Amino acid sequence: MRKFLGIAVLLAVSGMSFLFAEGGEGGVEAALVTYTDAKAGFSIGHPGTWSQDTSFGAGVKFVGGDDSMTVVIANLPEGVDIKGFATKDAATVASDYKGFKQLGLNASKDIKGAFILGFAADGKSTVTGKAYRAHNEVYYIPLKGNRLGIVTVTGPENHYDMEGVRDIALTLVVKK
Repeated sequence: MRKFLGIAVLLAVSGMSFLFAEGGEGGVEAALVTYTDAKAGFSIGHPGTWSQDTSFGAGVKFVGGDDSMTVVIANLPEGVDIKGFATKDAATVASDYKGFKQLGLNASKDIKGAFILGFAADGKSTVTGKAYRAHNEVYYIPLKGNRLGIVTVTGPENHYDMEGVRDIALTLVVKK
Protein backbone atom coordinates (compact mmCIF):
# COMPACT_ATOMS: atom_id res chain seq x y z
CA MET A 1 0.00 0.00 0.00
CA ARG A 2 2.80 2.42 0.89
CA LYS A 3 4.53 1.74 -2.45
CA PHE A 4 1.23 2.40 -4.31
CA LEU A 5 0.72 5.68 -2.42
CA GLY A 6 4.29 6.78 -3.23
CA ILE A 7 3.72 6.10 -6.94
CA ALA A 8 0.38 7.96 -6.86
CA VAL A 9 2.02 11.00 -5.23
CA LEU A 10 4.86 10.91 -7.77
CA LEU A 11 2.38 10.80 -10.66
CA ALA A 12 0.37 13.67 -9.19
CA VAL A 13 3.48 15.83 -8.75
CA SER A 14 4.72 15.06 -12.28
CA GLY A 15 1.30 15.96 -13.64
CA MET A 16 1.45 19.27 -11.80
CA SER A 17 4.89 20.11 -13.19
CA PHE A 18 3.52 19.38 -16.69
CA LEU A 19 0.75 21.93 -16.12
CA PHE A 20 3.26 24.59 -15.20
CA ALA A 21 5.47 23.83 -18.19
CA GLU A 22 2.64 24.37 -20.68
CA GLY A 23 0.67 27.51 -21.48
CA GLY A 24 -3.06 27.96 -21.19
CA GLU A 25 -5.31 27.36 -18.24
CA GLY A 26 -3.25 26.63 -15.15
CA GLY A 27 -0.07 26.96 -17.24
CA VAL A 28 2.62 29.62 -17.24
CA GLU A 29 0.16 32.26 -16.05
CA ALA A 30 -0.40 30.26 -12.84
CA ALA A 31 3.36 30.18 -12.15
CA LEU A 32 3.95 33.90 -12.67
CA VAL A 33 4.78 36.45 -10.00
CA THR A 34 3.66 40.05 -10.41
CA TYR A 35 6.09 42.89 -10.84
CA THR A 36 4.66 46.38 -10.22
CA ASP A 37 6.28 49.62 -11.36
CA ALA A 38 4.37 52.26 -9.39
CA LYS A 39 6.24 55.15 -11.04
CA ALA A 40 5.43 54.02 -14.61
CA GLY A 41 2.00 52.79 -13.49
CA PHE A 42 1.98 49.20 -14.72
CA SER A 43 2.27 45.63 -13.54
CA ILE A 44 3.08 42.40 -15.37
CA GLY A 45 3.66 38.78 -14.50
CA HIS A 46 6.98 37.04 -15.05
CA PRO A 47 8.24 33.56 -14.25
CA GLY A 48 9.16 33.47 -10.56
CA THR A 49 12.63 32.09 -11.26
CA TRP A 50 13.57 35.09 -13.42
CA SER A 51 15.39 38.08 -11.95
CA GLN A 52 15.24 41.74 -12.83
CA ASP A 53 18.09 43.19 -14.92
CA THR A 54 18.41 46.63 -13.32
CA SER A 55 20.83 47.84 -16.03
CA PHE A 56 17.94 48.08 -18.51
CA GLY A 57 16.82 51.71 -18.46
CA ALA A 58 14.03 51.99 -21.05
CA GLY A 59 11.43 50.05 -19.03
CA VAL A 60 11.88 46.80 -17.16
CA LYS A 61 13.73 43.61 -18.09
CA PHE A 62 13.64 40.15 -16.54
CA VAL A 63 16.09 37.35 -17.32
CA GLY A 64 15.98 33.63 -16.66
CA GLY A 65 18.90 31.71 -18.15
CA ASP A 66 18.77 32.32 -21.91
CA ASP A 67 15.20 33.68 -21.79
CA SER A 68 14.30 37.30 -21.25
CA MET A 69 11.39 39.70 -21.27
CA THR A 70 11.29 43.47 -21.61
CA VAL A 71 8.34 45.78 -21.05
CA VAL A 72 8.28 49.33 -22.38
CA ILE A 73 5.36 51.76 -22.19
CA ALA A 74 5.52 54.22 -25.12
CA ASN A 75 3.47 56.92 -26.80
CA LEU A 76 2.02 56.19 -30.22
CA PRO A 77 3.11 58.84 -32.71
CA GLU A 78 0.26 61.08 -33.87
CA GLY A 79 -1.74 59.52 -36.70
CA VAL A 80 -0.10 56.07 -36.38
CA ASP A 81 -2.10 52.99 -35.40
CA ILE A 82 -0.75 49.91 -33.62
CA LYS A 83 -0.27 47.90 -36.82
CA GLY A 84 1.56 50.78 -38.49
CA PHE A 85 3.78 51.21 -35.45
CA ALA A 86 4.51 47.46 -35.32
CA THR A 87 5.30 47.34 -39.05
CA LYS A 88 7.77 50.22 -38.73
CA ASP A 89 9.23 48.83 -35.50
CA ALA A 90 9.94 45.48 -37.21
CA ALA A 91 12.75 47.23 -39.13
CA THR A 92 14.27 48.47 -35.86
CA VAL A 93 13.95 45.02 -34.30
CA ALA A 94 15.62 43.52 -37.40
CA SER A 95 18.66 45.75 -36.89
CA ASP A 96 18.87 44.83 -33.19
CA TYR A 97 18.97 41.02 -33.69
CA LYS A 98 21.62 39.15 -35.67
CA GLY A 99 20.13 36.66 -38.13
CA PHE A 100 16.67 38.28 -37.88
CA LYS A 101 13.92 36.53 -39.86
CA GLN A 102 10.36 37.79 -39.54
CA LEU A 103 7.93 34.92 -38.95
CA GLY A 104 4.78 37.00 -38.94
CA LEU A 105 3.03 40.19 -37.94
CA ASN A 106 -0.51 39.28 -36.96
CA ALA A 107 -3.41 40.60 -34.94
CA SER A 108 -3.63 38.95 -31.53
CA LYS A 109 -6.58 36.61 -31.06
CA ASP A 110 -6.44 37.13 -27.29
CA ILE A 111 -5.69 40.83 -26.73
CA LYS A 112 -8.08 43.25 -28.40
CA GLY A 113 -6.31 45.59 -30.84
CA ALA A 114 -2.85 44.11 -30.21
CA PHE A 115 -0.40 42.91 -32.85
CA ILE A 116 2.31 40.29 -32.48
CA LEU A 117 5.63 40.34 -34.32
CA GLY A 118 7.09 36.84 -34.39
CA PHE A 119 10.71 36.46 -35.40
CA ALA A 120 13.67 34.12 -35.31
CA ALA A 121 17.22 35.29 -34.61
CA ASP A 122 20.65 34.02 -33.65
CA GLY A 123 21.50 33.87 -29.97
CA LYS A 124 24.39 32.86 -27.77
CA SER A 125 23.73 31.11 -24.49
CA THR A 126 24.71 33.03 -21.39
CA VAL A 127 24.65 29.65 -19.63
CA THR A 128 26.72 27.44 -21.97
CA GLY A 129 28.28 29.93 -24.39
CA LYS A 130 26.90 27.92 -27.32
CA ALA A 131 25.05 29.41 -30.28
CA TYR A 132 21.33 28.73 -30.66
CA ARG A 133 18.41 29.80 -32.83
CA ALA A 134 15.85 31.89 -30.95
CA HIS A 135 12.10 32.22 -31.41
CA ASN A 136 10.95 35.59 -30.15
CA GLU A 137 7.75 37.61 -29.99
CA VAL A 138 6.93 41.27 -29.53
CA TYR A 139 3.42 42.15 -28.38
CA TYR A 140 2.25 45.68 -29.27
CA ILE A 141 -0.67 46.30 -26.90
CA PRO A 142 -2.91 49.39 -27.19
CA LEU A 143 -3.34 51.42 -24.00
CA LYS A 144 -5.43 54.42 -22.96
CA GLY A 145 -4.25 57.87 -23.99
CA ASN A 146 -2.74 56.92 -27.37
CA ARG A 147 -0.04 54.80 -25.70
CA LEU A 148 1.09 51.22 -26.14
CA GLY A 149 2.75 48.51 -24.13
CA ILE A 150 5.60 46.72 -25.90
CA VAL A 151 6.26 43.29 -24.38
CA THR A 152 9.20 41.42 -25.92
CA VAL A 153 9.93 37.81 -24.93
CA THR A 154 13.07 36.11 -26.28
CA GLY A 155 14.60 32.68 -25.88
CA PRO A 156 15.86 29.54 -27.61
CA GLU A 157 13.38 28.02 -30.05
CA ASN A 158 13.89 24.52 -28.58
CA HIS A 159 11.66 25.47 -25.64
CA TYR A 160 9.49 28.17 -27.20
CA ASP A 161 5.99 28.16 -25.69
CA MET A 162 3.52 30.33 -27.64
CA GLU A 163 0.82 30.00 -24.96
CA GLY A 164 3.29 30.84 -22.21
CA VAL A 165 4.38 34.02 -23.98
CA ARG A 166 0.72 34.92 -24.52
CA ASP A 167 -0.01 34.29 -20.83
CA ILE A 168 2.74 36.76 -19.88
CA ALA A 169 1.39 39.43 -22.28
CA LEU A 170 -2.13 38.94 -20.90
CA THR A 171 -0.95 39.97 -17.43
CA LEU A 172 0.04 43.51 -18.47
CA VAL A 173 -2.07 46.00 -16.50
CA VAL A 174 -1.56 49.74 -16.88
CA LYS A 175 -3.03 52.09 -14.28
CA LYS A 176 -1.81 55.45 -15.54
